[in-house]
Amino acid sequence: MSTNSQNINISPQNVQGYCDMKCSYNFNYQESGSTATNNGVMISLTYDTSNTPPVLYNNQKYNVTGMYISCPSIHYFNNTQAAGELIINHSPVSSGPNLSIGIPFIASSEYSVASSTITEIIETVSASAPVDGESVTLNIADFTLQTIIPNKPYFTYTSTSDGTEWIVFNILNAIPLSTNTLTTLQQIIQPYYITTPGDTLFYNSTGPNSVDVGDGIYISCQPTGSSDEETTVTYNKNTTNYNLFDNPTALIIFQVVIGCIVFILIFLLLNYAYGYFTGDEKLPSITKQMNNLGTNNKG
Repeated sequence: MSTNSQNINISPQNVQGYCDMKCSYNFNYQESGSTATNNGVMISLTYDTSNTPPVLYNNQKYNVTGMYISCPSIHYFNNTQAAGELIINHSPVSSGPNLSIGIPFIASSEYSVASSTITEIIETVSASAPVDGESVTLNIADFTLQTIIPNKPYFTYTSTSDGTEWIVFNILNAIPLSTNTLTTLQQIIQPYYITTPGDTLFYNSTGPNSVDVGDGIYISCQPTGSSDEETTVTYNKNTTNYNLFDNPTALIIFQVVIGCIVFILIFLLLNYAYGYFTGDEKLPSITKQMNNLGTNNKG
């Protein structure tokens, strides 16, 4: 199925600007229990609220409010829907827009920790909640979004329908699932069309957890439609003492000057010694020569 004007197309060709220093996404998700519910057109998943908000996005703290799995994806990637998609919804702790994360699925023989977790969810729902409206408690050891979300570059956009901020990972960084797992997913939920409108697509090439938000550093990331990086940074100034001898050129000049002075002093000392031991008036030879020159001129 191809995209239309109601859906943003997640593609490098549509990127309007880069947001490596804005739209930063930092996360530290804790382990959680979860209940999966078959809604007929998606699998809804719960996630425990932690004492500390696990996400800092756009300098706002966020908690997870829920997740769902769709088949096929709700987003279009290079004008085509992916095999499926995991959507993770967040709400701000104080104020600001909602935040949603989208991670596509692809059919692949490759495997990862995320593949294992998503496969276990789908198989559990298929076995214990295959019908619309049924729920099942997931018993997944060490279940956490920390091992599901890719530490890879991502796209961002703002929904023009409700103002939700979206982070969507590239199809190249999709979660790989086997063909059998995707077939099982297609058997327990039906396709459901959701519009994903957005005007401007940005790209963060550094990925999550790449911006230090501690030690007094504050990063402001307000997308304004411009690709220029706009940051406000506060920091503690360190006083640095300049040392002349740290400059190689200055050091060489200093050594040459000192060498010349030493040479002149040695020359004068030797000249004085020579004149003292050989001259009748016990004057330095150079002084004696000057006196002789004056005497000759008088004659």
